[in-house]
Amino acid sequence: MIYIGDQNDPSTIIKDAQEFFDHWFPQSDEDHKMEIKGFFDAGAPEFWKWGELAGSLAQVHDLVAPLDAEKAGRYLQRLGVIANALLDNRDDVRGSPIDPFRGRVMVAWGSITTDRDCQWNTDPVTAGLFVYAMTAFARRVVEHPARYAQYSADAIRFITAALETYESFRSELHLSDDDKEAYYISPPKYAGLRCAGECYDRQPESKRDDLRDSCDDYRDGAGKPIAFNENLSMMKALADAAVAADSAMYRNSDHATPERLRVATEEIPLVIAKNVAFFINHLRAKTLSDDTPYFEWSHQVTGHRPQDLDHAGFELDCLPPILEDQVRLDALLARSGRPERIPLSPAVCKGLANTFLRKVWHSNNTLSDRVDGVGTNEDAGGAGWIPLAQFDPWVWTRARDTTFKDPDRRLRAATHAELLRYREYNLMKHLTEYGGQNWLITPASLAVGETKPQSIHDQKWLLFLSGVVIADLKGDGQEWDHQTVAFSPDMAGPDDPSATSGPLNWAIRQYSIPRPPGAAGTQYLVRFQVEGWSPCVSLGAIFNKGQSNNSGFAVDTWRPSHFGTGKNILTDAQVNNLFSGITADVAVRDVDAWLYRLSYNISLLGKIVFVAPAF
Repeated sequence: MIYIGDQNDPSTIIKDAQEFFDHWFPQSDEDHKMEIKGFFDAGAPEFWKWGELAGSLAQVHDLVAPLDAEKAGRYLQRLGVIANALLDNRDDVRGSPIDPFRGRVMVAWGSITTDRDCQWNTDPVTAGLFVYAMTAFARRVVEHPARYAQYSADAIRFITAALETYESFRSELHLSDDDKEAYYISPPKYAGLRCAGECYDRQPESKRDDLRDSCDDYRDGAGKPIAFNENLSMMKALADAAVAADSAMYRNSDHATPERLRVATEEIPLVIAKNVAFFINHLRAKTLSDDTPYFEWSHQVTGHRPQDLDHAGFELDCLPPILEDQVRLDALLARSGRPERIPLSPAVCKGLANTFLRKVWHSNNTLSDRVDGVGTNEDAGGAGWIPLAQFDPWVWTRARDTTFKDPDRRLRAATHAELLRYREYNLMKHLTEYGGQNWLITPASLAVGETKPQSIHDQKWLLFLSGVVIADLKGDGQEWDHQTVAFSPDMAGPDDPSATSGPLNWAIRQYSIPRPPGAAGTQYLVRFQVEGWSPCVSLGAIFNKGQSNNSGFAVDTWRPSHFGTGKNILTDAQVNNLFSGITADVAVRDVDAWLYRLSYNISLLGKIVFVAPAF
């Protein structure tokens, strides 16, 4: 029986990942390809199943890649098989019918759709599911072109295919410089839906009313914004498309026309930023009695009932790939002179985590049926919510325990993959939001008789880091609530070619330190190899809302986070003691006591090194 424990060492990760693959992908590559084709031939593509499998496989690939390149390559290979099978069965490739609501054969995937009067229909949401299989594959190939050289042609073809599908739905996209939000609208021809007649009469009686009601909703929504989940499905796919299209592999290919590059690297990042804003702006901020912030939201702009859990999970499942690409998408926006940025902040993500922990999750390890805590969804295990463990580790624990209370009903591929991918956050809370950061870096002076460095790369540096990091930790009872937190002050910005922030990048510029050939973040990483350290973490801001009932706050101990290792890309030598942040054990006591902020002061002695990416 499958179970996901707390242990997260490399051997456990590899074993659990293989168990995931064997369980959800038991067939051979060829059999999987023919299975997909068979469903298309029967006119019954399994949109949600295949989309979920592809997204899950991408996550498990990323989990395993730094540990076992061979297994990761096998997982990516299967993702490519799925993507190729989907592309081979796209409507314009198969010769499928015209979409009557759009008046043409779409560069997408359609089917006879019961709640659209049993007519052939395509949708941005289902297109996004299949396009993501292609763009997720392509981004991982272009980021590691040497390792995955055999897949370069497929990656290029998939990027182009994604742009073709984007263009096919472009006329339904509301995108204007006069509006800070962007979104797809339903085809105006939906207004002509009958929502009655033989199409519905021949359906099982138990489903007829629901299908007619769904059709009524589509008819009433003609020409209006489609639901948030339907928008975000395409944004998830487009995020990887934009990043992959900006790669040297694609730019140097025959596919990279000036117009395709403009759309991919200028227009699409703008669409994503404005569409995420469309979702974020319609979250309704709420506050619990203990001042904990959380969010509620509806299915779409025109809806008033709080979102149901299945659709909410799908919406949130679309955000992690965008969050992962956020720095690079923002860099593309800046490069094209746009002021917009992807509005996914730690505060928003923390609020969504609170929604799960305080409204959705119930103490009997069941989940509500809506984001406002109403009802019970017996089949839900937390898919989509689990990545929010990055912002509160309890999300992982609650989702895991809920899933394995009834795994036969609740363990889905997405839940399984997310529990594996985000298990590392179960052990501690990773703090990512800062009230302020300061640093000073200067060359370390030599002692009398000490040998001078042979080159600037051998120079030792004194580096001082200080600041305030947002903790937002709340007590939950009359006993001490002990938690472990970790944070990594900005050293050299994100691992991305556009990164310029942090003391290491400043020193590299100020002292003209030669960089290795290639791009930061892909060909090499900028790190600090420490020889000596003296960190300190202390209370920064605390609060007790009501009467203090033996409340307390503590920073018990602190230490450097586990040092990283790597290969010096200039000398090919192994380097150890790569600084990766600070870990602190803290505690809060009393149900309305908050530890809001931590102050830190870190002194380091070491060298600036350029290391090869672990993968």
